[in-house]
Formats: sequence, C-alpha cells, structure tokens
Amino acid sequence: MHKKSLIRIIAILMTVSISIASFTAGGISAYSEISTNSYKSAEQDKQEAENALQNQKDELQKNLEDAEKKLAELAVQSKNTEEYVNTLDEKIGYLNEQLTLLDNDVVKYQEEIDALQKNIDLNQADADALQIAVDDAQLVLDELNAKFKHKYDAYCIRVRAIYISGSFNLLSALLTCRDLSSFLTRYEMIKSVSKSDAELLAEIEEQTKVILQQEDELNAKKAELDIVLAKLNSEKSQLQSKQNDLTKIQEVQATKKAMLATDRAESDRLLAELTAKNGMYTEFKNEDKELIDALEKEIDDLLSGIKNPNDVTLATTSNRHDVTGPAYSYSDVYNNSDAVLNMTYPVPGNYTVSCGFGKYSNGNPHNGIDFPCSKGSKVVAAQSGVVIKTQRLDYSYGYYVMIYHGTDARGRSVVTLYAHNSSILVSVGETVSKGQQIAKSGSTGNSTGPHCHFEIRLDNNAVNPKNYLSK
Repeated sequence: MHKKSLIRIIAILMTVSISIASFTAGGISAYSEISTNSYKSAEQDKQEAENALQNQKDELQKNLEDAEKKLAELAVQSKNTEEYVNTLDEKIGYLNEQLTLLDNDVVKYQEEIDALQKNIDLNQADADALQIAVDDAQLVLDELNAKFKHKYDAYCIRVRAIYISGSFNLLSALLTCRDLSSFLTRYEMIKSVSKSDAELLAEIEEQTKVILQQEDELNAKKAELDIVLAKLNSEKSQLQSKQNDLTKIQEVQATKKAMLATDRAESDRLLAELTAKNGMYTEFKNEDKELIDALEKEIDDLLSGIKNPNDVTLATTSNRHDVTGPAYSYSDVYNNSDAVLNMTYPVPGNYTVSCGFGKYSNGNPHNGIDFPCSKGSKVVAAQSGVVIKTQRLDYSYGYYVMIYHGTDARGRSVVTLYAHNSSILVSVGETVSKGQQIAKSGSTGNSTGPHCHFEIRLDNNAVNPKNYLSK
C-alpha cells in the first residue's frame, strides 16, 4: 500500500472516531441534563409542597390567635351568647385541623426515624463485620511480623559477623589450608554458608512483600471501616435530632389536646345553657369521631344493600319474614318519580329551625336540620315508604328511624332519617304513609334538649332538607 493511501485511511479513521466521540459526549450530556432537570423538578415540587404546608400551618395559627383574641373581647360582655359559642367552636375547628397536621408530622417523623434506625442497624452490622476483618488482618500481620523479626534478627547477626570478619578472611581461609583436601573441604563449607545466606535473604525479601501486602489490605479495611463508622455516626446524630423534634411535636400535640378537651367541654356547657334559655335545642357539636365513623359505616352498609324498585321481587306481608333485610313490594315505594321529593315537615306545627344544614362553626358536618319541639311531640314520615332501620343508641342519633321511599326521576335512592326520639312506634319492614306517626320526639343521644333531627339522603349523600319540605 502506498504511503499516501495509508495516511489518508488513518485520517478518515481519526475523523470518524472524533465524530463518534462527539456524538457520545453529546448524548451523555443530553441525558445528564434531562436527569438533572428531573431531579430539580422533583426537588422543586417537594419544596413547593413544604412551603404550602408551612403556609397552611401559619394561617391556622393566625386564625387560632384571632379567635382567642375575639373570645377574650366577647367574654368581657358575656360568654352566654351565640356569638361566643360560635367563635369558641371556630377555635375548636382550628385546633382540630392543627392536630390533624401534627398527626401527619408525627407519622412522617416516625417513618423517617424507622428508616434511619434500619440503616443504622445495617451499617452497625457492616461495621461489626469490618471490625472483625480488621482484627483478623491485624493478627495475621502480627504473626508475619513476629516471623519476619526472627528471620531478620538471624540475618542481621550473620551480616554483622561477615562485617567483623572482613571480606579478606575468605581468601586467607583458603590459602592457609595445609593440603588440597583441606582446601576443598573448606571451600565447600564456605560455599554452603554463602548459599544459606542467600536463601535467608530471599526469605526475608519474600516475607517483606507479604507483610507489605497484608498492611495494604489492613489499611484498606480500616479505611472502609472509617467510612462506615462516619456514616453510622452521622445517621445516629440525625436520629437523635429527629427524635428530639418528634418529642417536641408530641409535647405540642399533648398541649393542644388538653386545650381542645377544655374548649369542647366549655362549648357543650355553654350551648346547653344557651339552648335551655331560648328553647332552640340541637345537638352538641363535639362527639367521639370513632363512634360517628362506625355509625356512618353501618348506615352506608345498609343503604348500599338497598335494591332499586325495578329489581324487587313482589313480596306480601305473609312471606316477608322469609326475606333477608328490609323487604318491600313494588307498590310500597316510588319508582323513578320526583313526586317522592315532595315531603311534609317531620314534626307537624313545628317549623322553626334551631340548626341548619351544612357545617358547624368548628367545621364538623351537620347533615340535617333540627326542629325544636316539646318532648313527646308527634314525629311523622315525611313521605310514604318502607322502614329500613330502627336503632336505640345512647350517643349520636339516639333513638332513630330510617325510611326508604324509592327513587326519584334520576334514579337516586331516597331515604329519610329521624333522630333523638323518646320512643319509636314502627318496625323494620313496615310500610308507612306520608304523615303517619312513626315516633315521639325526645332528647336521646347527643342532644341538648327535645328536638327532631331530620335528614334526607339521595344515594346516601346528605342534602339540605329545606329544599324538599312543604306544609
């Protein structure tokens, strides 16, 4: 091949190599940029979430302080006012929200503590294993050094003897022989000693290499152990810091729970006094959440099992006892008709509302409306239907009745609920007509005085009853 052709080929290969290198570098750079941007985006999202959470906490604290300031101002006049009770309930609502956020913080810190403790346990195990390896390597090195010292001391003695005797002694020892036999014998002895010296030196050199290699391995293990110990100490420091933070949060939590309990008790006391004074009886606004959640689940399970009238097999009074759950015939309830939504007031002649539909000032839901009335007043079915539940509780709804009325024009199931009765006059599975008495009013369960708590649920979603009631 000509020299110029060879040079040309080399040049082409170098160009291609440079292009490939540039492309590869560009690809790596682009990938690195994408990865960096993704990391930054995740970090930004995390930071934004933390900022939003902190803003929420700051706002809650400000609202709480404003409520406390307003309570102090109102207390100068009187605590037995609706405005004071409502403001106190607002404060309770803020405390509830703060406690929810604190609960989340406790869970978060506990998860981080558990993760750190897990890492600490793993790193401690690694450190223990490395320490054993370091100790074993040190023992091996110590044994090697002991053997080396023995050989080295012997070699030093030999070198010292050679140095003292001088190099001319070899020639003198040979020349002073009396005959050839002595010369040869002495020569063989000198050669044997020299060979022994050479072997001793070789052993020392070999042992030196082994010792140096063992020292390198030992130093590497020590360096690895130092890294693990440094990480372990750092994680222990983080763990202690987070445990301290968790303790502080739990202390704040305990303080706020005590404050909440005190405020709830005062709210209930003042509300009882206020409703007794004006006759506008309703429910206490602070109840055990676990009990309420359990009751709601019981109602949800019941309503989720109700059949659409189209799916009901006709049943007669004589065979209803064979049917599991509330049974009814097609004609007992409405079927896809908005006529079902034309309801009458549950306590005839009592139209005053002591507490409307929506939320209390503390944020808790009020899923119906309350009609204060004298104890023993007639409580009637707001619309015709079938009784699907009667229950007698000493909390929440107290003695209550639920009636299924069928479906509206949109196919939504329609159910009404009547609570806090002193007695119940109907049974599950019984068909009732609009305006028929089903109970006597009272103040059972969570109640400040005699009243009827009335609810309408469409597909188990509570709606404002006032939109469906007429005299």
